[in-house]
Amino acid sequence: MSKQPEKHDRLRQLVSWVDGDREPKDQTLFVMEQRPHRDFRPSEEEFERREKDRLRKFFNWYPIAAAVISAVLGLILLATVMNMPGFGQEDNPINNEVSQRYLEQGAEETGSENVVTAMIIGYRGFDTLGESCVLFLAVAAVMILLLRDRKNTSEHEARQMEREEESVQEHADLILKQVAWVLIPFIFLFAIYVLLNGETSPGGGFSGGTILGAGLILFSAAFGTRHMQTLMNRRRYSAVRTFGLLLYGILYGIYIFIGANDLPNYLTGMILLIDLAVGLVVACTMYGFYALFSRGEI
Repeated sequence: MSKQPEKHDRLRQLVSWVDGDREPKDQTLFVMEQRPHRDFRPSEEEFERREKDRLRKFFNWYPIAAAVISAVLGLILLATVMNMPGFGQEDNPINNEVSQRYLEQGAEETGSENVVTAMIIGYRGFDTLGESCVLFLAVAAVMILLLRDRKNTSEHEARQMEREEESVQEHADLILKQVAWVLIPFIFLFAIYVLLNGETSPGGGFSGGTILGAGLILFSAAFGTRHMQTLMNRRRYSAVRTFGLLLYGILYGIYIFIGANDLPNYLTGMILLIDLAVGLVVACTMYGFYALFSRGEI
């Protein structure tokens, strides 16, 4: 009978402790041990020591792993080269009916005397169109991330950019300017030659567009942003870039339609125009990357 009241007393003590009225005195079951807060963050010296130990362990086995991987890859490449057929042999897989058709009927079917241009613009025209779209979208993505305009540029940043441009103009490299005056006309002339001559000799849209883009970059680096924007501001840049891609898509659609319906052969001049369109896209891509990554504007 004495155990029952004792049990009720402990229950009342527990209830009062849960309600926050008091702490139990000797009931260790309900006492939470209070321990001082421990800070587990190591000191700067300890953190630096741990990092050095980790890097030391990593670099201990890194040269061995690199050597093993290089040796394995070297053996794989060596075995592959040893098992490849000799150049020019009849049983070489590259000597098949596809390459034979390119060489024998490329000029007649595509209108281009240069086999490389016939293959890139004619037989693989969809691939080239896809590559042009990739370049176009790449510049568009970089413009979204890096382009500075009134919406994302404060007045302080705009004034700072103007001061930097004035400083560049005042301290322009005289040697670079003089060299650019001599080289730029020849660069643009050679770019036009490569673009127009791509269907009869090595060249074409990618090569000519690369040379043209290099000329634009040299002009901007030598004479500054203001002079370059006089030649090509953002509106003109966007118009030329979009015009090049649309022109390529329209011309290649007409090109396929003519070839599929055995219409009269007007393909020679069309290959030239397609090369020009590809060249515009490539040149705008090169200059756009340079301008956006260097100063964030076109």
